[in-house]
Amino acid sequence: MPHPFKVYEVEVLKLLLAPEFSPDAVLRLLDGASASHIEYTNYGFYVSIKHSAIGKVRRVFSGGTTVSGRLNGKSAGFVVFLEDEELTLEIFPYDREALPSTFRDSDVQLVHGKIT
Repeated sequence: MPHPFKVYEVEVLKLLLAPEFSPDAVLRLLDGASASHIEYTNYGFYVSIKHSAIGKVRRVFSGGTTVSGRLNGKSAGFVVFLEDEELTLEIFPYDREALPSTFRDSDVQLVHGKIT
C-alpha cells in the first residue's frame, strides 16, 4: 500500500524522527504501513499511518531540528505523534489562520532554522 505522505512531508518525518529512527527506518515504516488516514480540519492537517513497529508507547517529536513549511508567505509547523502503532504528522499554521485545503498538494518549501 503506498503511503499518503508528500515528498516534503517524508523529509520532515526523517528530520523530526531522527532521535529514534534512521532515515531508512522511517522509509520502511512508511512503505510497510497497514493503513492510512488523511484529515483536513479546516485549520490544518493530520496524516496518519499504522505500523506495528511504531509500538504502543506515546512519543511526541516537534524538533530538536527546527523546520517549517512555507507557501505563498504562509508558514506551517509540524509535530509527529507515535502511539498505539500509529504515526501521525500534524501540520498546523503558525499564524493561527487556517491553512488552505490545497496546502499539502502545493509546492511547499521547507525552511530549516529559526522560525520567523
